[in-house]
Amino acid sequence: MRSKLSHVLLASVAAAVTAQGASAADLPTKAPVYKAAPIVAWDWTGPYVGAYVGVGVSKSRSRDPNGNVLGDLEHTGYGFTGGGTIGYNYQLNWGLFGQKLVIGAEGDIGYFDTGHRTTDWDDPLIYNSKTSWLGTARLRAGLADGPNFNYITAGFAAANVRDINRDAVSGFEVSSSKTQTGWVVGTGVETMLGGGWSAKTESLYINLESGDTLANPANGLTIFTDKREFYTQRFGLNYQFGAGKNGPLPQTNWNGLFVGGVFGGASSSISGSGIDRGSNPAGTAEIGNNGTGFTAGGQIGYNWMVTPKWVLGVEGDVSWLGIDHMSNDYFNVVGGNSGTPSALGSKASWIATARGRIGYSTGPALLYATGGGAWVNTKDTLFASSILSSSKTLSGWTVGGGIETAMWTNWSMKTEYLYVDAGRGDTLTDVVNGFSIAADHKYHLFRSALTYRFGGNPLTSRY
Repeated sequence: MRSKLSHVLLASVAAAVTAQGASAADLPTKAPVYKAAPIVAWDWTGPYVGAYVGVGVSKSRSRDPNGNVLGDLEHTGYGFTGGGTIGYNYQLNWGLFGQKLVIGAEGDIGYFDTGHRTTDWDDPLIYNSKTSWLGTARLRAGLADGPNFNYITAGFAAANVRDINRDAVSGFEVSSSKTQTGWVVGTGVETMLGGGWSAKTESLYINLESGDTLANPANGLTIFTDKREFYTQRFGLNYQFGAGKNGPLPQTNWNGLFVGGVFGGASSSISGSGIDRGSNPAGTAEIGNNGTGFTAGGQIGYNWMVTPKWVLGVEGDVSWLGIDHMSNDYFNVVGGNSGTPSALGSKASWIATARGRIGYSTGPALLYATGGGAWVNTKDTLFASSILSSSKTLSGWTVGGGIETAMWTNWSMKTEYLYVDAGRGDTLTDVVNGFSIAADHKYHLFRSALTYRFGGNPLTSRY
């Protein structure tokens, strides 16, 4: 019975197949169906426009071009910057370590305020080096890991600068306003937000040409700005045109403990003020000190994802801070002009911060603001007829922001800016000659950090 049933089933199947084949042979041939090619999930190719805000820092120096007056005027201004951006990216089909190479060109122009009006120590001179706008035209190149793009950039820079030499007694002023050109170099990170939008932060160093010679007959002093440098940290929002900007964003688990290393550059905006031996009112005259250096150290912290998009955290870090700079006061020299301060030295050896942070998770990146306490170990030195110095750990506050991007497994990279106000150092007093000075310590940190997050796999999907 079983054998007979098997034969019947086989015969039925064979008949059905034969009938289907015969029936299909009688039907007209159908045109083939073609499927649309899939869109690359994250393609950076295309034009973009955007806007940015941030901070600008001036690191300029003026002196007497004729050598009749020795010493320097160091400008320590900083302020707000904001403007617009336009550019074009092209993503290549090859790269390194599984990432795609992206090249592009970008132009921007915006408001740039780094002015700081200063009365020179012990002299009837009020000087300023004011900027009103900054524009750049740059190339950039980097590696894109899906929606995250890390890049370097360099190119042309131009800014409008106004230098001022004013007599502190009569108020008579000699000034020069002109557009000065130079070059720019920097690094940055940009991350897709979805819907064609992206967020970025970048650090730029700008070097511009020298200024005009300003001779003021009222105070008898001549100044010439022979060194003009700026730093700026920008936070921007871009809109990318074209396909490939709307792929699904992989989600990151930012929860848990993390440790890492921090490294980057630092610039100081230090000014010494007090009672000089001239006619300037007490506390109005300054000696500027704008040193730069490298910083590197370690950090530890903890994140809580309070919602799928919002992250709260705490972190602390301790870093070496290699800033050691002496500024020779204008119209004075070390060891000369008995009884007058001739140079201000400031050395920072380490910096520590303890901060909270709040961030918005895009999935592959965390956009955050941060703030808290700061401590800087400093040594201030006043060179005059004698050498006066003070070493101490100053305490103050810090505020900043950055972008942290997920890389591979539990690793991520941070790019951040911190403004640090460490407060006022000890007053250095020369009792014999009747003057005193104390330095205000402000620092700008342009840092990156490589961090490892403990816990499970931070990515629920890959690009």
